[in-house]
Amino acid sequence: MHDDFSSFFDFLPIGAYRSHPDGTMLRANPALVRINGYSTEAELLHAVRDIGSEWYVQPGRRREFMRLLARDGQVQGFVSEIHRHRTRERIWVREHAHALRDAEGRVRCYEGTVEDISDLEHSRDQVDRIADQVSGMVFRTVMQPDGTRIFSYVSRGVRELLGLTPEQVMADGNAIRRLWHPADAARVAAASEAARASGRTLSIEHRVLLADGSEKWLHVRSTPVHLTPQRSEYAGVVIDVTARKRAEARLLESNERWKLALNSTGDGVWDWNLQTGEETYSEQFLAMYGYTEADLAHNPRVLDSLTHPDDVPAMLRDREAHFSGRAPTYVNEHRVRCRDGQWKWVLSRGLVIERDAEGRPARMIGTHTDITARRQADALRMERDRAEAANQAKTQLLSRVSHELRTPLNAVLGFAQLLQRDLPPGSTATEWTGHILQAGRHLLDLVDEVLDLSAAQSGQLQLSLSDLSAEPLLEEAWSMVQAAPLTGRPPCSLVRDIPPALPPVRADRRRLLQVLVNLLSNAVKYNRPGGAVHVTLRADGPAIVFEVRDEGQGLTPEQIARLFSPFERLDAARRGIEGTGLGLSLSQQLAQAMGGTLSAHSAPGEGATFSLRLPWA
Repeated sequence: MHDDFSSFFDFLPIGAYRSHPDGTMLRANPALVRINGYSTEAELLHAVRDIGSEWYVQPGRRREFMRLLARDGQVQGFVSEIHRHRTRERIWVREHAHALRDAEGRVRCYEGTVEDISDLEHSRDQVDRIADQVSGMVFRTVMQPDGTRIFSYVSRGVRELLGLTPEQVMADGNAIRRLWHPADAARVAAASEAARASGRTLSIEHRVLLADGSEKWLHVRSTPVHLTPQRSEYAGVVIDVTARKRAEARLLESNERWKLALNSTGDGVWDWNLQTGEETYSEQFLAMYGYTEADLAHNPRVLDSLTHPDDVPAMLRDREAHFSGRAPTYVNEHRVRCRDGQWKWVLSRGLVIERDAEGRPARMIGTHTDITARRQADALRMERDRAEAANQAKTQLLSRVSHELRTPLNAVLGFAQLLQRDLPPGSTATEWTGHILQAGRHLLDLVDEVLDLSAAQSGQLQLSLSDLSAEPLLEEAWSMVQAAPLTGRPPCSLVRDIPPALPPVRADRRRLLQVLVNLLSNAVKYNRPGGAVHVTLRADGPAIVFEVRDEGQGLTPEQIARLFSPFERLDAARRGIEGTGLGLSLSQQLAQAMGGTLSAHSAPGEGATFSLRLPWA
């Protein structure tokens, strides 16, 4: 590099180099040093042995570069993916190079520039990726005043659509035009010119003849993006609608058979002539709404006026989407007012089976299906889901609040026990402390039962099922009831009726014990003074039944209906009987979680009997 140009060489914002024909790097400016991940030119020159073989990602790219140099003496705009020499990171670059020769014409060295275009290639790749999602071809084209077309962008979908490459179309602006079907060519040319002259969007369907002799129907939509007297620039999309056109033709040929088949399903059939504005309806269609032909007057506007106002905008949008070719069929759900004034939900489906020479819809046929019952079922299902969500939110709130209560409650109980230990017996302070402890334990029981009930209702209850002998568990539960005396509880005895060789029960030991304690405790609390608690164990089919009966005043059918509701205590609070109102609700949840049931039956004056059924081991 001449000294006169050394400053320009060093401050050039893109990479510049001089290399020997064997690939050895002779000079590199700071920009090229940075591109290759080095700090100094000396580092780069020392590390590089053959920049050509060490640089390019794609095999054979170096050979193509050298072939162009040998043929033309220079290379212009050579785009490749390379490795940064030091880090091996992949980037995209654009190269320009030329050969320097001596007096005899021999190549002395190569000089060139390297520009990092990774961002540009990434942007183009993103555009290609987006365009690849379109079923067809995306394009951008410029139309000159003389009618010449120049394509600046063509997506890769043109290969599958027309059998051409993007490069072929961009190199020859008339490559697609030559594929137009002879019968459609004049119509398409006229429509294109009219759209260009008026500056409007072109939307048209026509046929093409491909190189293999096959025929396709295309829907072309081209929108102006920049219009001047000198040039008109458009962006658009071309979609293969062959399948739809063939389906339309088949439907047109068998129109009457199609109508008869639809009539047999009970759907209402309609046939709309868009050119005359006349619409005809099948008998089932009229019967669906209770109208006669005279009521609707064969006019689609009358039927549109019977559509619920809230549903009209969406119906018109879906209809226009099909008319313009954006949707293969017309599908919409809306309400129609019947003759008796009621609203009926219908699924309306239709298909344009005929278009005029300009591609505008000329005839459309379709059906109405009564979906009122389905819509009502959907509404009920949504209400159910909302109720379940609200119940779940309630359960989560109870669980969180209960957890938050335990910590301060344990502190209250602990300090109350310390106070009671240090106070003299029989003092007023000792009595007050006893009230604190009694109320605190009651509240702690409530918190524990709320937590258990929340876990059971949310399906988060942890169970450990095992084979258990029923009689020892019953005795243990009765001992626990006896060991925890309740204020005002009448003394009771336990009467057992337990057959020998009773099969074991399959249950969670702790939870079964919790249910039995609750049932026995209730039988004691609600018993008559001096009454007995009767417990019967028996096998019933594949289940073991625990029956607990008291000799209390019994329950009415209305009370039994409310018995297992959370926090339902009936008249227990009025009678001064302790409790939280959660025990039976929780016990029923626990029984169901263990695969069993808990039920109750009673009559006023005859006591109450609770039956717990659990499966055999």
